[in-house]
Amino acid sequence: MVAPGLSDRDLPAPVTGPVTGPFPRAQGAEPTPSGGLPRPALRDPRAPELAARDRRTLELRQFFELPRRSAEEKSHETRVWLYFPRGFGITAQSWGSEAFYRDASVFMRLHAPRLTLRELADLEHPTSPASVLRRELPGLLEEQAPTASSLETLAKSLGAELADAATLATRAFAARLKALDRPDPSGALVLELNTLCTDMLRALGAVRRLRAKARAFRTVAPSSLIPSLAFAEEYAGAVIDERLAELARSVDALASLRDGHGTAVRLRLVLARTAEEVVRRRVEQGFPTPAGDSPEYFTYRTGILKKELQRALYVDTRASTRDPFFRNSAAMVAAGLAATWATLAQVPLISGGLTTGQSMLFIALAVGAYVLKDRIKEWVRLALSRRWLRWDHDRHIVGDALAPAGLGSFGGRAQERVRWPEPEDIPEEVRQLRARHRTVRGVAPELEHVLEYQRVVRFEAGKTPVPEGFGVQELFRLSLDEILKRLDDPVDEVSYFDPKAGNFATAGMPKVYHLNVIALCVDHITQQRTLARWRVVVNQDGITHIDPIVARRRESSGAAASLAPAAAE
Repeated sequence: MVAPGLSDRDLPAPVTGPVTGPFPRAQGAEPTPSGGLPRPALRDPRAPELAARDRRTLELRQFFELPRRSAEEKSHETRVWLYFPRGFGITAQSWGSEAFYRDASVFMRLHAPRLTLRELADLEHPTSPASVLRRELPGLLEEQAPTASSLETLAKSLGAELADAATLATRAFAARLKALDRPDPSGALVLELNTLCTDMLRALGAVRRLRAKARAFRTVAPSSLIPSLAFAEEYAGAVIDERLAELARSVDALASLRDGHGTAVRLRLVLARTAEEVVRRRVEQGFPTPAGDSPEYFTYRTGILKKELQRALYVDTRASTRDPFFRNSAAMVAAGLAATWATLAQVPLISGGLTTGQSMLFIALAVGAYVLKDRIKEWVRLALSRRWLRWDHDRHIVGDALAPAGLGSFGGRAQERVRWPEPEDIPEEVRQLRARHRTVRGVAPELEHVLEYQRVVRFEAGKTPVPEGFGVQELFRLSLDEILKRLDDPVDEVSYFDPKAGNFATAGMPKVYHLNVIALCVDHITQQRTLARWRVVVNQDGITHIDPIVARRRESSGAAASLAPAAAE
């Protein structure tokens, strides 16, 4: 039955093709069928992931589970070590803590990484934003109607979660293609992609159906609800279009798919049919597309929509009043000691009875004391601050974005600090990991300056805990602008003899630098420890690529598991 206000064209059309029976999905909801192709292990959403947000910004992503019961607490600690080679020119003097925090930022938002596309499309699902919003709509006719903010938050979270689910699913399928080590004559990959694309279209169709249901209540619904649902569909459609194009490029780049069974061609046909349907729906709704008349407006509008949808899920952090108290106390004590020093130096002059020579000496001492007063004040302030304040920043966490929608709340605290440790202050397991897997074997390690960033996040359940599956995604972003501008030109002219041409040649070759990043993530409740290392390859223009070197997790029982293979020996 078609919902009121919808035509048959509004319903999600399945991708045409031989789709019969349940097939394995890229999200990993079902196991691989007997006799199917091998499936690589799915990425654990709790594992830290380092990526390039853009050419000049690093982003470390983590997912934290939230307490599910009243009075339950969760505590997570992250320590990151950045190894700067001497050629970077980055030291404690050139890039202190104030400069670091000026270039670094942390965002926290609610996220449900285990919600699949099929679950987001299910309007009867218990905790999907789409199904919760559908159940809230009839309440608009009651005296205690849902608030405008709660409905708007649900609509925006639906768009953000749908875009995230599509990204995870397509990238998981791309990783599966790259791991393929034998032909696929049975067509299992095509069937799997067909199912994935059908789930995408059904999820987009669910947003369309919600828009139609909301229009049925437009006389009593908040004025922001229907536009928010339209923004959700527009942004999710734009992301799905882009992910399908990325997946098509991956298919084109893999020679293993040209196996004589038409695998590459059939995968491309499925992607093309799905993308064509997505674009048709977007054009039908009047949404701008990259192929439209104004690409500049499309990119600008998409960026604004992304911020608007994700902003509804951001976790509020508020500065603690404890820090200013201790900082001001340290400053007052330091000022008092400095004033005492300056006064004591002038006591002999005030008491009188000095010879001319003695007066001149004490005048010189008084001037020196006055000159040193400010330095003494600063030294004492820093010393007391380090002793009284372990953390550079101390913030309260207020997680009430979903509370108006009846999906619970949470609170907590986030503390962070940065320092330049001595080699002996770095944990042994971190030093060993840095010494292994070197790019050029057999050479002595170059001199490096190490910066350590530490962050501890504690969560406590609110009166009503958030639903199962929801957690907090933390995004730590570090701008490399200040670092990259110190590097040499990205192209190095090299002269050499070319044996193929039989003559001498000169060519511009890329000049790159390696920034090693090691992260240690600890769950203080379960005592689970994850240690990961990445090699960030950069030049003056920005980040060229990031190589994951190794990642391993150690459970509280002592059992260790590898999460990623070593990239270099």
